[in-house]
Amino acid sequence: MTNEALMRSYYEAYNSEDESRLAPLLAEDVVLVSAAGEQAGRDAYLATYRYMIATFVDRMTPERIVESGDGAVVDIHDRLVARADVADFLGMALNAGQAVELALTGRYRIEDGRIRHIEIAPRG
Repeated sequence: MTNEALMRSYYEAYNSEDESRLAPLLAEDVVLVSAAGEQAGRDAYLATYRYMIATFVDRMTPERIVESGDGAVVDIHDRLVARADVADFLGMALNAGQAVELALTGRYRIEDGRIRHIEIAPRG
């Protein structure tokens, strides 16, 4: 599988809200670096994922995928809709049903056909 194909599978799995589809795409020792800090390990990643999909309808759309030797850089459009009132998300209070649109860049390192390192940051 090419890195681009893996990334497309990753976003399809993420948007499915089915962690059993997402988990096999991640290395056991995956590291996620985001605005929430750093999570190390698949279990920590999946705990963050469960929080996100419980709190939001979270749909990430890859707008551009550029493969590199050991991974990919992805421009992402992320649309989050609060499932209930959220007191603080990235410094914002959201009411149930309120949407937030984010332009993000994801940098992914891939080893042995699995995502090993993810760094998500605002685009630009």
